[in-house]
This record gives sequence, structure tokens and C-alpha cells, in this order.
Amino acid sequence: MQREIQSGFTRAHSKLTLSAEQAGRIISVNADIGDRIEEGVPFACLDDTYLDLELRANEAERKALKVDKAYFRKEVARYSKLLKKNSSTQSQMDTAQRNLDKTQTQIEALIIAAEILKERKERLCIEAPAGWRVIARHVEPGKWVSAGEPVVEIGDYSRLVAPFALSVVEYQALQTQAEAGLIVYLPELKEELPARIIRISPAFDEQSRKIHLELELSTGLPAYRGGLRVDLALDIPMRSGAVLIPERALQQRYEQYWLKRPDGNEISVVYLGRSNGPQKGWVRVVSPEIKPGDRFQVFDE
Repeated sequence: MQREIQSGFTRAHSKLTLSAEQAGRIISVNADIGDRIEEGVPFACLDDTYLDLELRANEAERKALKVDKAYFRKEVARYSKLLKKNSSTQSQMDTAQRNLDKTQTQIEALIIAAEILKERKERLCIEAPAGWRVIARHVEPGKWVSAGEPVVEIGDYSRLVAPFALSVVEYQALQTQAEAGLIVYLPELKEELPARIIRISPAFDEQSRKIHLELELSTGLPAYRGGLRVDLALDIPMRSGAVLIPERALQQRYEQYWLKRPDGNEISVVYLGRSNGPQKGWVRVVSPEIKPGDRFQVFDE
């Protein structure tokens, strides 16, 4: 096995770009770059003067229609009495009733229109999740914005993530280590912290053929910000394809090294040196003809 160090840099757990739902002029901005969004405080608000005027006009029109409604109600009642006395026609009664129903329908339509105006007025203020921080601010008080225009970019820095791109072998080693708990190292802060896998892409990079994933760091961080280097140590099989064998199984003749199978066949190998691990008296060799688990003869010293 060999230890490899993969490095990534912290960033926000999530990011959002908020846009204006309606066109208008910005009248207030309540946070700057780096500021934390406070509970119940919108990031920015647009001018609501024209919506207030439309609401006043709507209310005035409803008042006028209520006067008409009262008049037509009296008309219906009067024609109803006259019809019973045969002093009026059914056509006059129907006309009065139609006018009353039409007025009621107009009032109901204006009530719905007023609700729409109130909803539009509420959405003039651009709300952001509480606790998130401002990454980029695109507006100032007095600026005109169009519907759909980006206003602010915010991020959730209460938890940090570090992206990595791993080969299949490295990913398998990460999964094995994750079962016992992952530990990452922040060299700039000289801190070791626990981490966990939160996102794994089902796709892969077609050029590097690596798997993209993200680790989350949520506890023990001395600073919650992006750009902190995160080192991930992975123990993976040596890429040379070397195997460990007892030194007594290796034979040297002239400048070549050989291994002998139980059936007597000899295999030429490349000698890579003694093992630095806990196995004493073992050496590392490599050959395309051998693999871990093969059996070879051991000779007396």
C-alpha cells in the first residue's frame, strides 16, 4: 500500500443567486459583501409607490360599485313587489337582477385584483435565507432592475464542503476509510477535523476519468469561509503493481532475479528493494507474470 494526499479547498455548502421578480427601482439594500443575513430582514426592497396607487384606485372603484350594488338591490326588491301586483314585467325584473349580479361579480374581480397587487407588493422585497452570507452584491439604492435580473449571490457557510476528483481505486479506498470515520487535515490552520461524504456524482470526467464528490466539514472549524486547503490521505495499492515476497524466495543469478514456482518454472522479476513496512525479511518485486496469492518456493539461507 502507499499513501496519497488529495487536496481540495473549502467552499459554501450551498449557493443561491437571487433575482428580482418584478422591474423597479431599488430603494434599500440591507447587507453588504460578507454580511450575515438577519432573520426577518430582507436583503433589498423595490419602490412600491405605483402599487400603492393601484391599490387606492382599486379601493375607490370597489366603493363606487358597492353604491351601485345597494341601488340595484333596491331595484330588485321594488320590481319584485310590482311584479306580484302585475304592475311590472318579468323583463324589467330580470334586467334589475342582472345588473345586481353583474355588480357583485365586478366587486369580486376587484377583490381578487387587490390580492394580486398586495402579493406583488410583498414580493418587491427580496428575501434571503437567514444565516447565509453575501458573496456578491449587484445592486445599489437607486438602481433600476429588470424582472429576472440577478440582485445578490449568497452562500451557506454554516457548513463547508471540499470537492475532490478521485479515480475508481481512490474512491474505493475512500469508502473503506469512511466506514471507520474520515479525518482530514487543514495545513494552513494545523487542524485535523472529522468529515463525511455528502455528494457523489453518478457521472465522471471524460478527460481525467475521475469521480467527483464532496466532503462536508461541519464541526470543529476555527473559521467558516471558503479557500481553506483540505488534505485527504488515502491508502491505496501501489501503482507499480509490486508484491511483497519473503527474501528467501528470491534467487539472484548474475544481474537478474528469479522466483521458482512449485512446479519448477522460473519467473524473472524486477527487484525494487526491501519492504519499509512491519514485515521483516520481505522484499518488493514486480513482474507481469505474478500477482498477490501466487505460490513460490522458499530456499534455505
